[in-house]
Amino acid sequence: MVVRLLSCGCLIFSVLLSGSATGADANSPDEAEGYTLPEVTVSTSRDSDYTRLPERDLIERPFTESPGLETATSVVGLREIEQMHAYSVVDALKYVPGAWTETRGRKVKSFFSVRGQRYPYPGYLIDGAWFREFHETNYYLGAANFDRIEVLRSSSGLLWGPGSMTGMINLVPRTYDRKETQIESLYGTHNTYRGHLAHGEAGALWNYGIGAGYYHTDGSGGMNARENMTNLFGRAQYQIAEDTTLSWTNFGLLGDRQLKLGEAPASTTLQTRRDSYDPMRTYLTVAKLRHQSDSRSATELIGNYGGRRFDGHRAGSADWLEEDYEYGTSIIHSRKLSAENTIRFNLLYNRWVCPTGKRFYVGNPADIRTYSGAIVDDHDFGRLNVSAGYRYTREHTKRFGGFNVEGSSAGGLRSVAVRDEWEDPLHTVNLGASYELTRTVSVFANTAWGQIAAQNGMLDSNLSKPGAENRYKFDLGARKQVDGFGQVSATGFFVRQDDAALTSSSKVTVNGVDYALFENGDRKNYGIELEARSNRFDNGVQFFANATGMKTKRTRSGNWETDKEVPDFLLGGGASYECGKFELAVFGNQVSSYENERFLPAGAMPAPLGDYIELNAQLTYRHDRNTEFFVRVDNLTDNEYSTVAGYPHDGALVYAGLVKRFQ
Repeated sequence: MVVRLLSCGCLIFSVLLSGSATGADANSPDEAEGYTLPEVTVSTSRDSDYTRLPERDLIERPFTESPGLETATSVVGLREIEQMHAYSVVDALKYVPGAWTETRGRKVKSFFSVRGQRYPYPGYLIDGAWFREFHETNYYLGAANFDRIEVLRSSSGLLWGPGSMTGMINLVPRTYDRKETQIESLYGTHNTYRGHLAHGEAGALWNYGIGAGYYHTDGSGGMNARENMTNLFGRAQYQIAEDTTLSWTNFGLLGDRQLKLGEAPASTTLQTRRDSYDPMRTYLTVAKLRHQSDSRSATELIGNYGGRRFDGHRAGSADWLEEDYEYGTSIIHSRKLSAENTIRFNLLYNRWVCPTGKRFYVGNPADIRTYSGAIVDDHDFGRLNVSAGYRYTREHTKRFGGFNVEGSSAGGLRSVAVRDEWEDPLHTVNLGASYELTRTVSVFANTAWGQIAAQNGMLDSNLSKPGAENRYKFDLGARKQVDGFGQVSATGFFVRQDDAALTSSSKVTVNGVDYALFENGDRKNYGIELEARSNRFDNGVQFFANATGMKTKRTRSGNWETDKEVPDFLLGGGASYECGKFELAVFGNQVSSYENERFLPAGAMPAPLGDYIELNAQLTYRHDRNTEFFVRVDNLTDNEYSTVAGYPHDGALVYAGLVKRFQ
């Protein structure tokens, strides 16, 4: 791992350090004057396709996180999404630094994480609205409906919601600034078909966008893997007064899905049990009212709702219903106390109700309310930006029963049900800063301490809920803008978890399925991320590359050991070459080996997983500026690797498609 990481890092660091050692007088800003970043001119044929973080503006974007987290935040923009022809949010994220996707055939089809952060996995927001339940939505939610996806890889967030200490993903909906219509279609392996129609328009005081898509696949032959999904999107924004804007964003998912059968070495139950959900219905809505009376203050009031209703079927068993909904509201106020000082206040409420129970606790209703508030103070001293903040969170579990790991019904565990219980308060403190060493080189630092409650339904060997953990987080990064090249960065991170809920070797059997139990223990995770993102050069080449090397250790029965359930090395990247009307693009990622016992029979040894390289290639022909044809091959090496035991990749997949735009 060290050799691979060094080889990836040599080029990045050589560019990072070059130029910063040239004449200090030429590069250093004048200490006596306010400092404004200069315009950078690059000798390229056109701008970079890769999206960067928006300029830091706490009035325009009050949910902006600490300045010390800029190199720990990734952005996937609409141009990248279109270039990859990514179907879902999960598909669009597979090449960000430290990305790790675990794919299987169960109810939650894919789990996405970064830096090995799991239990809980990163949370999600849409346009600043926090959703408690999202892991059944992200792998069908259409990526083309978003302008950009912001990934906070660090678990040091504060303003993005109560779950920010586990990493967060903010989905920024598509906003049109001109009239535009686009049609995309694709067909390929497993009788897979995908079509998407999007249209938007804008005026002086308004804009709107609508979209409709359909996805179908037969899946692997004879493996109970058919899927159908209709994807709907609608968003409108209107300036109702000179200082007030209202936006309303909606998503709808309607379809059906068979749960793919497992293969050896998965348990016999998972290899033979034919489950399906038909129909599956999901609706998400976010309304935002933004008021900005002057350039010194802004207030955003957000209301959100999410509802899911899945009808479950199993061969030889009675049908069942899984239904849940959530609603919430939040308000954030950002005010400049002076030219250098901005203070922000945030309040949040969320209620999640599951009258039927779901996933691993069908038949066990749930009702959880979350109350949270935060205050953040930012100081801009020109070259130095400093931010300090605090968040308070408390949950009221009105009702919850059942089990919350892998599997389905847990009716035999009703004795652990929780009723009308207030959880202990959770506190989070964050301190971050950025400093401009020169006009092209900046450094970033962030530290955080916070508490994370064990998820409801997690059980230890005594069938009790594990206690809350204390998490300490440190990020240190550097970034260089290179004229005529692009951007390079390096980020080091360290996480210490005390009394975390960790998987144990103990299990319990419910309805013939084995479930992992948890235990409180300590865990630490540390590593380095290297990243380079180029402009489009005059010769038509553009590329990005990232490497994450890390070590994860945990305690078991009081003794420290390597956590073998987490990979040590993750690599991602891509390159494209434009030649006339043709563009050849290649994307790849590598995940080192890891192991776990998930979905294995009782007593089985952990299954070896990961240790693969996946390469995807795409050839595009642009007939004119509004018409393009493409051929794509996923998994060029036909590697049937597994990220979860019993659910290997299908191997090489071939697709062909068309994109047509009207403007």
